[in-house]
Amino acid sequence: MTAGPARSVLRRGRGVLEVPGVALGHAWHTGAGRLTGTTVIVPPPGSTAGVDVRGGGPATHETDALAPGTLVDGADAIVLTGGSAFGLATAHGVQRGLRADGRGFPAPGLPGVTVPIVPAAGIFDLGRGGEPCAPPDEADGHAAYRDARTDQPHLRGSLGAGTGAWTRRGLVRGGLGQAVVTTPSGHTVAALAVANPMGGVLDPAGRLHAASVLAVHGIEVPPAASAPRAGAQGSGNAAPGPADSARNTTIACIVTDVGLDPARTARLAQSAHAGLARAIHPSHTLFDGDTVFAVATGERREAIVDPLVLVELGVAAADALSAAIVDAVLCAEPDPVPGRVTAAGVPAPPALVESAPDTARAWRALA
Repeated sequence: MTAGPARSVLRRGRGVLEVPGVALGHAWHTGAGRLTGTTVIVPPPGSTAGVDVRGGGPATHETDALAPGTLVDGADAIVLTGGSAFGLATAHGVQRGLRADGRGFPAPGLPGVTVPIVPAAGIFDLGRGGEPCAPPDEADGHAAYRDARTDQPHLRGSLGAGTGAWTRRGLVRGGLGQAVVTTPSGHTVAALAVANPMGGVLDPAGRLHAASVLAVHGIEVPPAASAPRAGAQGSGNAAPGPADSARNTTIACIVTDVGLDPARTARLAQSAHAGLARAIHPSHTLFDGDTVFAVATGERREAIVDPLVLVELGVAAADALSAAIVDAVLCAEPDPVPGRVTAAGVPAPPALVESAPDTARAWRALA
């Protein structure tokens, strides 16, 4: 085993792209009438995959195929998308691209025919760009797949599946974020998160809920002057009601360079949910469809079985996901359409870089 650091090291870094062989692609829309997008993670062939769904309102596709003991051990791509259940059509566009490239599960008795396995999860961002409430579609999924590359320059912020994300029941923009942990044993565990939760990442005093997690890794950022409040001056939003509370979900993918069997890959996704709960309050509500995928790219014949290393990986997954969620919200940009009004007649919310610039700038200055 390669010698690693004396303790785990958490960074923003390049997220899932720090795991060799992983490609990342996006497609998104920001003009009048559409504020949504899609992100695809393409692991190298032979990777294992797992998933854990804990929210009460998930929008998912092919998650059952990732259960331990099923026919396939992995996924050819993982799709995170806007558009709620409608946006799951993007998985078919990714599947089309994979099949054209010869990726997928070999169809029994049909030489040359493959069936790509493309699990997906969606957030609810319908109507946030205004009329029409157009979700990402199959063409967007295909475009995101064709954009996938190992040197992807678009890593975080208001892009891909995080384009139309909101937090705190619509008081603050959410987004897409990434973080990476190098474990004491020298392994890489990265997280990509799309933060669109009912809850928020700041406590009433403006301190990050995940501050204690970050402090373990020697990371501190100044608190916001105060957490955004419903109806506050400059909040760009009225007091949230039941309809606002129901338009949520945080979705994520953990990627590691370790070799894990399907059961332990699923366990990695389960462990990561602790990081979601530490970064967002409240989390895993009836209105959130919180879903975490996990991908292990190592060779199966070298699968890790040491319980101490497995615990180490689970801790790293949780910490990386906490940081990725913080990254998503603090790297979100102001809406590109000034004065945008949603299809529900609600003004679009500000980004934290506007209402808490010192906090956002300090975070963005981290490596």
